[in-house]
Amino acid sequence: MDLVWILGDFSAFIHRLASLEAASVGIVRELHPRQIDAIEPLDLYPYDPRPPWSDRPWLMLNMVSSVDGAIAIDGVSGGLGGQGDRMVFRAIRASCDWIVVAAGTARAERYGIPRPQADVGQRRLDTGRSRAARLAIVTGSVDLPADLPIFADRREGEDRPLIITGNNPPPERVTAIGDAADWLHLPTTRPRAADVLTALFARGAQVVLAEGGPSFNGQLVDAGLVDELCVTVSPQLVGGASPRIVNGATTAVSRNLRLDRLLEHDGALFARYVRTTPDAD
Repeated sequence: MDLVWILGDFSAFIHRLASLEAASVGIVRELHPRQIDAIEPLDLYPYDPRPPWSDRPWLMLNMVSSVDGAIAIDGVSGGLGGQGDRMVFRAIRASCDWIVVAAGTARAERYGIPRPQADVGQRRLDTGRSRAARLAIVTGSVDLPADLPIFADRREGEDRPLIITGNNPPPERVTAIGDAADWLHLPTTRPRAADVLTALFARGAQVVLAEGGPSFNGQLVDAGLVDELCVTVSPQLVGGASPRIVNGATTAVSRNLRLDRLLEHDGALFARYVRTTPDAD
C-alpha cells in the first residue's frame, strides 16, 4: 500500500475529527440577518440599540425552552442549556443594568450575585455600563432561604441584592434576611410588574433583563412591558407538564414581534425578537 496514500488518508481523518470537535465545542453561527460561519455573541448583544422609554427602562426577557415548549427538566432550566446557551447567556447579561427575577426562580436556580468573567466585565465597561449588573428579586411572600448564594456567598465590595416586595410582607422573613439585602416596599400587597420597572428606572436603570419565572413573565406580558425576547430553543424533546415561557397571563393577546437575529450552535437556536410597534400598547 502506498505510504503517501496512507498518510494522506490519515491526515484527512485527523482534519475531519478536528472539524467535528470544533463544531461540537466552540462555533456559534449567525443565520439571520447575515450568514456568518463563526461569531462571538459578546460582539453582538451589548451593542444592540435599546432606547429606554420616558418613564421606564427597556425590558429584555431571556428564557430557554425545549423544542416541545418545556422550560425545565426536574424543576430547573440547567438541563436544557449547553455551551452555546452559556455563551449567549453571558452576552445577554452583558447588555443590561439590572437583572430582575421572581423569588421562585431565584430559589429553584440557586441564584448568586452576578459575577461576570473578566472579558464580560470589560465589555460592559466599554459599552458604558457598570462592571457587573445589579440583581433585583420580586416577591410578595419573601420566601427566600437565608442560605441562598445571593445572601450567603456575597463577597466584600459586591452590591447586595435588592428585594422588591409589597407593603406588608411577613416580618419574620424580612428579619431572617435583614441587611443581607437592600429593601424596596411598594405600596401594593404584591409587587406589580409596572411598578417594579418604574422603581428600577428611578435607580438609573436604562435596560432591565427579566429572567422569569413564567408567572412573572405573564405579568410583564399582561402589562405590555416586553420590548425584547431572547429565547433559546434547545434541541430536546422533554414531555412532562412543564409550563411555557409565559404562564398565567390573564388575557390572551397577540403582540407581533420581529425576528432581529438568529444564531445556532450544535443544533440549539438563539433568537432575538423585538417588538414591532413600541408605542402601540
